Amino acid sequence: MELKFDGRIFCVSRPETEFDVFVKDFVSMLEKAGVKYVIVSGYVAILFGRSRNSEDVDVLIDDVAFGRFERLWAEASRLFECINSSNPKDAFDNYLSSGLALRFSAKGRPIPNMEVKFAKTELDAWTISNAVKVNLNGLLLNTSPLELQIPYKLYLGSFKDIEDAKHLWLVTKNHLDKRVLDSFIGQMGVKKEAAKWLV
Repeated sequence: MELKFDGRIFCVSRPETEFDVFVKDFVSMLEKAGVKYVIVSGYVAILFGRSRNSEDVDVLIDDVAFGRFERLWAEASRLFECINSSNPKDAFDNYLSSGLALRFSAKGRPIPNMEVKFAKTELDAWTISNAVKVNLNGLLLNTSPLELQIPYKLYLGSFKDIEDAKHLWLVTKNHLDKRVLDSFIGQMGVKKEAAKWLV
């Protein structure tokens, strides 16, 4: 993998997997529908070159009105299907608006899938507003700010999550805002974990 940073955008150059193509297709659909989004959690580490398996991608989207969601649903239905529900009103009312995730997969292929949630909290909104741009072989993707992503993974604390945090730290540490990183380390109560793993 080759990684460059121009001060605004991380440029990642590496061979693409079917998983990457699935993500790029879904993100392109969100952008066509005019919906703001940010990729969070495990795929961020994979995007930055970590080699590990995953069956889903976590995505936060703007908390839009139903009319806008209907347009998103229609656009998504061209290539994808919703695993949770076949009805957009049910999907909107009983899942997204209730704080639950919708899962979308390529038609006829339940794995991998996108786990989509509305941005409901101030931190969710901040994450979308401060998304990091990553150029993967020519397509821009919006990901969680790494200064948040790394402490969050330490907070989750599983072996997989710690390895994700360590990988992101190692490949991006020279480009992080240490003040913001330290702030989130403090907010999430992971100072000991950061001292141990972020070396």
